[in-house]
Amino acid sequence: MKRFLSLALALLMALSILVSCAPSEEPLTPENTNPQTQETPEVTDPPAVETDAPTEPTDAPTEPTEPEVELTVFPLTVTDQIGNEVTIEAPAERIVSGYYISSSTCLALGLQDKLVATEEKIEARPIYGLSAPDLIGNIGNVGSAKAFDLEACLAAEPDLVILPSRAKDYGETLTEMGIPTIIVNPESHEQLVEMVTLIGQLTGAEEAANKLIDRYDEVIAKVNDLTADLTEDDKPLVYMSGTSSYLTTAPKDMYQSSVITSAGGINAAQDIDGDYWVDVSYEQLIAMNPDVIIIPTNNMANGQPDFSAEELMADEVLAEVAAVANGAVYNMPAGYEAWDSPVPSGVLGMLWMLSTLHPDLYSLDEFALDAQDFYKTFYGFEMDTATILD
Repeated sequence: MKRFLSLALALLMALSILVSCAPSEEPLTPENTNPQTQETPEVTDPPAVETDAPTEPTDAPTEPTEPEVELTVFPLTVTDQIGNEVTIEAPAERIVSGYYISSSTCLALGLQDKLVATEEKIEARPIYGLSAPDLIGNIGNVGSAKAFDLEACLAAEPDLVILPSRAKDYGETLTEMGIPTIIVNPESHEQLVEMVTLIGQLTGAEEAANKLIDRYDEVIAKVNDLTADLTEDDKPLVYMSGTSSYLTTAPKDMYQSSVITSAGGINAAQDIDGDYWVDVSYEQLIAMNPDVIIIPTNNMANGQPDFSAEELMADEVLAEVAAVANGAVYNMPAGYEAWDSPVPSGVLGMLWMLSTLHPDLYSLDEFALDAQDFYKTFYGFEMDTATILD
């Protein structure tokens, strides 16, 4: 009997040992799992790779990326502003600009070191002395649109020539000689932007061109916002005088007309067709009876034309004209550029006009600061605001 009890007890102990060594049925949890000691159950799929970011589903939208900047590919073929196709093999390195507006554009785009010849009399234009004094007396002179110096142009060995529409015949000659030549015709803001874009593409200065155009857009948006609530009765009738005589004016299709209307005015010559200065009689000017008369600078922008606001107001024939009677005759500021024309800084003419016609909306002090910032940004010099405010 004792032997039987001993045998039974031994069997019970063996069973107890076998039960304690059997694997647990408890599922693995973060609390009871030790990755260094537990065996990984066999799986048919490969183990997931741990990453710092959560796994995104394959059909989830991707994060937006910055658009790649498109670089101009050369050889490049463009269409100039009179419809000519022009091909250039590489970004221009030697530029001849026979037009002060395209030359000023080159300065604004940082291309002064690539200018090898320009129009005549650059020493008389303030923008050169302020922005690129080293060019004066050190580069070629190709004359004017009326008297273009072809020999001087060829001597400069250009790989790009820029001419105004009035010199298009010379452009044809240069093209026949194998020299890439574009004709520009910036007679509106839109055409000015087109010209800036063209020059930027052909010279590899697209980034600078886009920056300048962006500033134009900012200025126009600002002016539009400031003038948005003006009624027709709020808009003064503005006579823009020519530079040769105050009996010349800007008709409706001139750039100067757009400067007036953009700044919240009405061109007194809006019923006159044409895109160049037209002569008017005393009778016509008196009949227009403008509220404001604007006198632009001389063509070089280094001074006033042959007459002044004081001389115009002293003309007894015009004594009854509203602008004269009320002393609303103004000279545009000299010493920089002709802001009434489509130069790269032409938007400053729009801002100055706004400060003159609607000083309650935009003051002359504000204009002076905006003009100073523009020239610092695009021409690299510090404008003296006292020249505007005095």
